[in-house]
Amino acid sequence: MLAVLTGASTAGAAGAASATATGPPSAYAPHAAGEAPAGPEPPGYRVDKGDTLYSIARRMGVPLQRLYEANRSVIGADPNLLRPGQFLVVPEPGWVAPVSAEYEISARYGIPGDGWIAGYHTGVDLAVPTGTPVYSVGPGEVHSTSTEGDYGNHLLVRMADGRYVLYAHLDRTDVAAGDRVEGGTRIGDSGNTGNSTGPHLHFEVRTGTDYGTDIDPVEYLAEHGIIL
Repeated sequence: MLAVLTGASTAGAAGAASATATGPPSAYAPHAAGEAPAGPEPPGYRVDKGDTLYSIARRMGVPLQRLYEANRSVIGADPNLLRPGQFLVVPEPGWVAPVSAEYEISARYGIPGDGWIAGYHTGVDLAVPTGTPVYSVGPGEVHSTSTEGDYGNHLLVRMADGRYVLYAHLDRTDVAAGDRVEGGTRIGDSGNTGNSTGPHLHFEVRTGTDYGTDIDPVEYLAEHGIIL
C-alpha cells in the first residue's frame, strides 16, 4: 500500500491579493475520483482489465509513487483499486510537481482582481506551510533570484524548452543564478514573504522574463504529465 502524504495548508496570495482557501487540503482537487482530466488528454495510459498500478508503472517506466501522486484524484484513496477505462496521466521523465506535500489551491490562474497589476492572477497559488520544500518542476537553469518587490524571496528558472518558471514568496532559496537544475532539485522552501496574506507558493510560467508574459501554469505542467 502506498502512503498518502498529508499536511496542513494555509491560504495565501501572490502579487497583491488572493482568495482565501477553506476546507480540507486536497493535492489534486480539479477532478472527481474516477474522472478523466478535462481538455486534451496529456500523454497517458488507459487502464485495461487486469492492470495494476505496479504493472502500469513498470510498463511506462515511471516510479510507482510518482504515478500514483499524479493520478490520486482519478484512482482515489486506495491505489490498488483501478477500474478499466480510467485514464492515467504519465509524468514525463524528469518532471515533478513543485511541491510533494499536500496543498490547497488558494488562487487559480486568471481570476480577475484589481489588486494585480495585470488585472488578473498571473500564476497559481499552492497553500502550504512555511518551510515546505519547493522543487524545480523540470530541467533548466536559474536565471535570477531576488528578495525585492511584491514577490518577496523569489527565483526565475529558464526551462530547457525556453519557458520561464517563477517561484515566489519563498522563505529561503537554495540556488543561485547560473545553477543548473533538474526536475526534483530542491530550490528552496515555501514561505510568506513579500506581498502575501498567508504561507504559500506562487507558481508562474512565462514565455519571457517580464511580468505580463504569463501562460496558464496548470496547462503547462499538464503537457508534461503533471496534474495540479
